[in-house]
Amino acid sequence: MVVFLDVRGFSSFAKIAGSSDTAEFLKSAYIRILDDYVSGAHFFKLTGDGLLVMFEYDHDSLTSTVREAVDLSIRLVEDFPAICDQDPMVNFEVPANLGVGLARGAATSLTSGSKVLDYSGRPLNLASRLMDLARPSGVVFDESFGFDLLEEEVQERFTPERVYVKGIAEDDPITAYCLVGHTDVPAYNKSPMNRLRRHTEPTVELSVKDLRERGTYRHLLSLEPARTDDIDIHVEWPKARANGTKHPKLKRILALRGEYVRAQNKHYASLSYPPVVGTMTESGAKSTWKVKVTVEYSVREDG
Repeated sequence: MVVFLDVRGFSSFAKIAGSSDTAEFLKSAYIRILDDYVSGAHFFKLTGDGLLVMFEYDHDSLTSTVREAVDLSIRLVEDFPAICDQDPMVNFEVPANLGVGLARGAATSLTSGSKVLDYSGRPLNLASRLMDLARPSGVVFDESFGFDLLEEEVQERFTPERVYVKGIAEDDPITAYCLVGHTDVPAYNKSPMNRLRRHTEPTVELSVKDLRERGTYRHLLSLEPARTDDIDIHVEWPKARANGTKHPKLKRILALRGEYVRAQNKHYASLSYPPVVGTMTESGAKSTWKVKVTVEYSVREDG
């Protein structure tokens, strides 16, 4: 029985927190999880900002182990926002969301003598992929995990979703059960994964001054993105020469990640331009210089 945990928003947190605060948060959270939630685990391994936990089961203990894994996962997701509240060392804001993926089946163990060093196999891969679906938080397991083994009141806390999973179900969807009120399956996992293409919007030409005045701007997208996490915005402007004039041929290019926004049934790629303009200005670009902006994203083949 595999329980895969991931702290959502950890990368953003680590960028603004000091390294000692980051380490203090992870230590505090891991100690609480290992002591109070998964103390009966057969094996566990830290995975950076996540945790892999393994439970053994057999025919007689299957039902109780499935129920235990789901129960502790739900409690972890619900308790995680306050998991460090009793630790006086953690006096700063920390990530509040946790994603959990569950799977079960046969796995191969790597051992040295009587010590288990690691595990590998399909259930670990499946649990990891399902964990990716648990966004912004929540618990996700597939139809083979044992939904029917759960008590009725627990079953009512999950809703089935037909999903595509990279490396496991790319063309034909599987049924995944998602914790109601916590999980919103990413759009990327709601369509076949081998039927996507990159779409490029017509290039827009603006001045540095135009971009400065735009602030945070939403670029209208002509098609619905198949993925909302890979919208690229390419910004190109002339390279400044030593004398302050623009080079006739050489260019500077920034590849930026746009944020997907849906408003009034239309699709947009949003980007904050002040930091971009700051980079341009530092490189010597003048307010009147022309800038080319191109948006690129994935769409379904039939889109």
